[in-house]
Amino acid sequence: MLLNTVIWTAIIFVTIMTQVLFGTVRLIMMVRGKKALSMIIGFFEAAVALTISITVISNAVKQGINIYHILAYGAGFSLGLLIGIIISEKITKEILSVNIISKKHSDKIEHHLRLKGFGLTCYHGTGKDGEINILNIICKKSDLLKLQAFIQEIDPKALVTSHALEGMKGGFLYDIKSRL
Repeated sequence: MLLNTVIWTAIIFVTIMTQVLFGTVRLIMMVRGKKALSMIIGFFEAAVALTISITVISNAVKQGINIYHILAYGAGFSLGLLIGIIISEKITKEILSVNIISKKHSDKIEHHLRLKGFGLTCYHGTGKDGEINILNIICKKSDLLKLQAFIQEIDPKALVTSHALEGMKGGFLYDIKSRL
C-alpha cells in the first residue's frame, strides 16, 4: 500500500509538472506570436492532460485521494510554472527599447553608456519642468540589469522604462558588433 501511494504521488507530480510546463511555454509562445510552435506544444500539452485525467481519476476511483496526492499536484504545478518560465526565457531572445530620463545628468549618462559600448539615440523634449533629454537604447533583455546598474551609479533618481520590441531589423545592439 505504501509503495503504491509513493508511485502514484510521483506520477501525479511528474505529469502535472509536465502539463503545466507545456502550458506555460505554449502561452508565452502564443503571446509572442509563435503560432506554429504554440500549436505543436499545445498538442503535447493536451496529450499529457488527457493522460493525467484518465490515469489519475481512474486511480482515485479505485483507491481514493490522500494528502500526498494533493501536495504532489500543488508542487508539480508550481515547479512546472517555474521550469516553463525558465525555458521560455532561454529560448526567446527578447529585445528591449529602454528610455532614460535624467533631469540633471543625461549628458553624463549618455557619455558613460557610449564608453561602455551601448549605442543610444538622444531625443530632446519638453517635460513638466522644462527641457529634457530622452536617451533611447536598444538592447537584449539579458543586458538590462547591467544597463540599469550603469545608470544608477550616475543618477539613482533617473527614470528608466523598457518595453519589448517585435520585428526589429537593422541597427546596433550592445555587445553585438555587426549590424542586424
